[in-house]
Amino acid sequence: MRRLMLVVLAVSVASSLAASASRSDASEAKGPPPDPPSNGGTSAEVSPDPYFRVVDNAAEGRFSAPGWERRPAGDLGTYGGDYASADPSAGAARFRVKIPEDDHYSVYARWPAGEDNASGVRFVIPTASGAKSDEVDQGLDGGFWVRIGAYEMEKGDRFLQVSGNPEREGRVVADAVMVVRDVLVGRDGRTASYANPDELAPDDSGAAAAGEPALRMRTRDESTRDESTVRQDVVRRAKGHLGTPYGYDPCRANVQEDCSCLTKLVYEHFGRKFPDSPVWQWRMEDGKKILRKSNLRRGDLVFHDLNRDGRLDDHYEDHVSIWAGNGNIVHASSYFDRVVTSEEKYLGGFWGGKSFKLPPEGELLPEEELPPEEGVGSGPGSNLLPGRPDGSKPTNG
Repeated sequence: MRRLMLVVLAVSVASSLAASASRSDASEAKGPPPDPPSNGGTSAEVSPDPYFRVVDNAAEGRFSAPGWERRPAGDLGTYGGDYASADPSAGAARFRVKIPEDDHYSVYARWPAGEDNASGVRFVIPTASGAKSDEVDQGLDGGFWVRIGAYEMEKGDRFLQVSGNPEREGRVVADAVMVVRDVLVGRDGRTASYANPDELAPDDSGAAAAGEPALRMRTRDESTRDESTVRQDVVRRAKGHLGTPYGYDPCRANVQEDCSCLTKLVYEHFGRKFPDSPVWQWRMEDGKKILRKSNLRRGDLVFHDLNRDGRLDDHYEDHVSIWAGNGNIVHASSYFDRVVTSEEKYLGGFWGGKSFKLPPEGELLPEEELPPEEGVGSGPGSNLLPGRPDGSKPTNG
């Protein structure tokens, strides 16, 4: 009898722990956030004008890279007029960045695109608890502000270092870094960023200089745009929604958005008509399904079974987001109560992704030619979900 009681107690504890983990993941989809997010752990308010600082490799007195070679920008998405590169065995390049106050900061980096860029490139961040090293693959996501992570940092001039792994081939690149005081921190340690780095430090030319995606109209006589450029446009468009309050019923661009509302709005600009549900976006025939996380590329949709029931069939508790590169997603989060960029690993329950050939046959659609909204309905193709049978409203995302 005593042995039986011990077995029953162990099963009960394990079940409670599993349920707790499931509830934590599902908090992205259900109701109000369980842990009020805070900006730097001090305030739930977000700043419309957060502190940021960019350090380019050409910044006098703020960049050093002995033995590195300076190269002209070319057409590789370089920030500024040039960049520095070196063999992975070279010493570290150092960016000196001013941190105004003890707080949490988002750290972004840029490097020009290049097939010969190295993987396993280390970014060493001086955090309040000591140096932290994060690796990135510079063969991916070039010509783009890439979120390295969110870190607690102390006031003063701090050195961010970039170095290669001598065991890897290719070149290591140091172009520019940016720190932004825009981090939301939950009591369980989750972090997210709400400011749009492309608006804070836009590219040097064209539409992107105004913080807008570098979209242009195509005629059928033009060659197909480079796939990586179109993917970059998708993520730029998604980041244009950062900071939008979380909300539903109805889906209103930059006013209130839930997870599938965000993805629907972003892809409309590329001629795609999505239903407003993570379940239907997964089930629709359009798009190629991706089952391995390592195969995701920026701009892809990412789906999560947040309630861990082994199915992606709950319009209210399952989740969809947009892959932003380097392990990050842009998504409408009920946990942080707005559209944010955060690490995908926090969610759990990865279900798969979907990739789309963009743009389809013809041109990108200007805003005035977007497909009209369809009526409310409960089947595939509708834009708004009905209320639950008990009369409550959907809160997916």
